[in-house]
Amino acid sequence: MKKKNCTFCNYKDKEVIVYQDKLCYVIISRDPINKHHVLVIPKQHYENFVKLPDKLASHIFLVAKRLSAAVRKASKAYAITHISDDDISKSGINLVKHYKFHIIPRFKKDISKMERDWIDFRVHNLGIQELSKFAKEIKRHLKK
Repeated sequence: MKKKNCTFCNYKDKEVIVYQDKLCYVIISRDPINKHHVLVIPKQHYENFVKLPDKLASHIFLVAKRLSAAVRKASKAYAITHISDDDISKSGINLVKHYKFHIIPRFKKDISKMERDWIDFRVHNLGIQELSKFAKEIKRHLKK
């Protein structure tokens, strides 16, 4: 299904599409973190990762793998970040409410900032009891 008012369901800027097939397309991000930042986008409307049918989710990751190799060569990046965000709270984290998978080339100039941000967000040395508690909580909600 496609949504009438969704930018990604009705994407028009053909000149920035770098790949497409019957299930998805890949574009250069309009607001890139770095040059060569691309988005892998399903053609059908899904708002988050867990709503994707399994075959489509698998397909998107295989396309992302192929595109990541091309982005690596084109950008001569120091590293590549692969990420997607689900706006579970519907608080506006995602500007376009349509699932997309980001492939972001990273360079030495931004790696140190990224590493600092990840270190600042991490909680260190929680201990096995606390980690075990988290594991039990997740297992309880895991569909069988």
